[in-house]
Amino acid sequence: MNLQDLIKTTRQGRPPRIVLHGMPSVGKSTWAAGAPSPIFLPTEDGLVGINVSQFPVAQTLTEFFSYMDLLINEKNDYQTIVIDTVDWLEKLIWKTVCEDNRVKNIEEIGYGKGYHFANRYWEKFFAGLNVLHAKGAAIVVLAHSEIRGYNPPDGEGYDRFVLKVHKIPAATLEEWADIMLFASFEVIVNAKTKKAINNQSERIIHTTSCPAWKTKKRYVLPDILPLDFSALMDAIKTNK
Repeated sequence: MNLQDLIKTTRQGRPPRIVLHGMPSVGKSTWAAGAPSPIFLPTEDGLVGINVSQFPVAQTLTEFFSYMDLLINEKNDYQTIVIDTVDWLEKLIWKTVCEDNRVKNIEEIGYGKGYHFANRYWEKFFAGLNVLHAKGAAIVVLAHSEIRGYNPPDGEGYDRFVLKVHKIPAATLEEWADIMLFASFEVIVNAKTKKAINNQSERIIHTTSCPAWKTKKRYVLPDILPLDFSALMDAIKTNK
């Protein structure tokens, strides 16, 4: 092996790793159900009325990891793995950490140790996602949003929508993802009166970060897309 054997000059074609966070009831699960041949690993009961392949709602972390193991070890034709949602998965992780340490609340462990104990379960989670991705599946991780204060070092602080998980796994998710999107409602405004039209809004996804929300992208994408999975795929395909 020499230097030229190690150097790659072409972009590697692989399915995307996507994180979508958004406001309640914006339609995150419905959006992900539009992905190619999806299979859902649900941690909450958010698929009512959605006709899509899905495991039973994981009641324990052991159940959740058993679902991942089945997808890893048994041959299947699913093209997209959907985690719905990662913040409810975090609840299962915290519950397991509490059981490991015989406490009722993760804060009882003290000095933030509980969140670090949770890291080994998060590492197992990401290792499983990476194996599934290496097998050729696209990965979609859904999450709820919450408002947190942010204090930039070069200006005044402000509030913004971020992932509703602890800052340690949130940072890992952001680094791991090829795309992190924010879903919201865009209120329709009357062109003449410049006032919002009651009960009329469009569901959209934002691809570009701003003070109000946090996103990320490794592709060239429009700032705003409709909340439609095929629209995102079409935009990704324009990248050469």
